[in-house]
Amino acid sequence: MAQPVLVEVSSLLRPDALVAARGLWRVPGPPRLLHADVTGMPDTALPWLRDLAEEFSRDADLTVLGSAAATRLFGPVPPLRAARRLRALGRGTVLLACGPAVSILVCDHPDGRLRADGPADILIGLPFTATLPNLQAALGSGGVPWDAPGWLDLAEKAAAA
Repeated sequence: MAQPVLVEVSSLLRPDALVAARGLWRVPGPPRLLHADVTGMPDTALPWLRDLAEEFSRDADLTVLGSAAATRLFGPVPPLRAARRLRALGRGTVLLACGPAVSILVCDHPDGRLRADGPADILIGLPFTATLPNLQAALGSGGVPWDAPGWLDLAEKAAAA
């Protein structure tokens, strides 16, 4: 299996990196991992980075978004709302890193049915916040899961890596 493609939103301010990332993102096959971290970026770049985060999350298999980055990108809204926004734009899963030991996964409902009370996604609280290298290694070894049990298995692999 091909290694996952990792794109850091903050690196896309360089025109050469943006062109290369867009090219890699169009290649079918490898899983696409988007890291939407904008902490430390200048405020003037945030509107452009928000547009890029939304553009790349459309085709990402996994978008990793931290609470602080969610607030910087989308303003004073609950970080979960920002994560759900990115999830609604695309077909992949969003991992919202809430702190040093908790993440929330926004992914497809395990049986594929719409819920009567809202969106077709589910939330899973994960008792860890995986590092990007661990997630990248886990994605590369087993592909991208499309259901909740698969994500819980991936979470265990990433935590063990």
